[in-house]
Amino acid sequence: MTRILPGVEIQVIKEIVPQQLNPSGIVAMIGTTEKGDVLSPTHVSSYREFADKFGSSEQYTITKDAKQAFQNGVFEIVVTAISGKEGAKSNLVLKDIKNKDTVKLIAKKSGEAGNNVAVKVEHGSEPDTVKILTSEAEVVEIHDNLVMDSSNELYLVSYLNKISSLVTAEDLKSSSKAPNNNPREIDSSILSGGATGAISAKDFEAALEKLEGDPDVDMVAACDVTDPAIHALIEAHCSNMSKDAKNRIGLGTVARGESIKDIVKRTTTLASDRFVIVAPYGNLGGVAGLISRLNYYDSPTFKTLSGISKLETYYTPSEQMELLKAGVIPLEAQRGRGIILVKGISTSKEQISVTRIADHSVRGVKSIADLFIGTLNSSSGRMALKGKITEFLMRMEREGSIVPSTDGKEPAFLIDVYSSQMDFSQGIVRVDMAVRPVRAMDYIYATIKVEA
Repeated sequence: MTRILPGVEIQVIKEIVPQQLNPSGIVAMIGTTEKGDVLSPTHVSSYREFADKFGSSEQYTITKDAKQAFQNGVFEIVVTAISGKEGAKSNLVLKDIKNKDTVKLIAKKSGEAGNNVAVKVEHGSEPDTVKILTSEAEVVEIHDNLVMDSSNELYLVSYLNKISSLVTAEDLKSSSKAPNNNPREIDSSILSGGATGAISAKDFEAALEKLEGDPDVDMVAACDVTDPAIHALIEAHCSNMSKDAKNRIGLGTVARGESIKDIVKRTTTLASDRFVIVAPYGNLGGVAGLISRLNYYDSPTFKTLSGISKLETYYTPSEQMELLKAGVIPLEAQRGRGIILVKGISTSKEQISVTRIADHSVRGVKSIADLFIGTLNSSSGRMALKGKITEFLMRMEREGSIVPSTDGKEPAFLIDVYSSQMDFSQGIVRVDMAVRPVRAMDYIYATIKVEA
């Protein structure tokens, strides 16, 4: 602003400070759960929180893998529950005093598990109210003095939806006037109609679409799914998300009792830096949790799994070699170490830690560049952008995640920020960058001279 009167004008310019990156190691798990919302990605940071929101029955596919993941130190799980086609929750329709449908009670548990919930309706302690008793096994709930008046704080529908751990309620809008629209008395009745639907590829596609909106996820696991077609869907999702700087790696498992010959065939058509296959069956959650616990630049090779006492199959050294040559991670029970990952590689045989380092650099550069959108494309502006990216890469070098060449002639990273005249006219700034990720020591060759 141009001043008229003599004086001093001070303008404060805030330095661009990149935000801290979200923690790596957030695992999205797709599968069935005992209860909870379907196709609604939900973050949980402990197994207790998971059990409260989604149940603890291991009849459902996510439960076991989530438990293993937390036992191995996973930072956070994004639970994305799916229910197959023709699946339904059990329910019971209550009639009012005029014998008209007034409210539907729906089990919170999915599928057949909800068919064990019992409901009893009695007169409430106060006039013109009802008492609803719900029970399942050792869990008994008593909800007294409820009414079918939406303006009342004890409105049956909103009260049960907020308080009950067994059922939710839906108002069927009976034409009877209050209090005649209150449910009439019934003896103990069981909810019915619950059925588990058949899970299909479309259910996984829908779940993956939901996960596209969560930028924090950097691993995606299909729980208890051995179908190569589903694994291919997850790999495609991870590859596509990585193009938008939401880099992630997919994880899958082999089938129960699957032969080495059949396992090796899996990577013929699914060789990717973005997908990991674990063998034998039953340990996917543990591997996901272990990778999550490690620093993004640490390799899971020869790291020990927790919470797993035995393997479904114990592979011989020759079988392990076949799996590794195919890009499959074999697990081994090793004396003095426990159950370990023999080698942390993807189906393309690339080290998982190398991919995670590259992903970290991409996310970091993206978060910095976003802050410069809308600033001036001047020489000083480009220098500032280069400076911030250089600071980020120097921090990675200090962490040891990127390193110079072994002969010391090449640096850990190279960066150039520029804009041609045509780029300038279109508002484009280009960043050319190269990083050298540190690699794990997978092999150590020793030469020993035996002197006389």
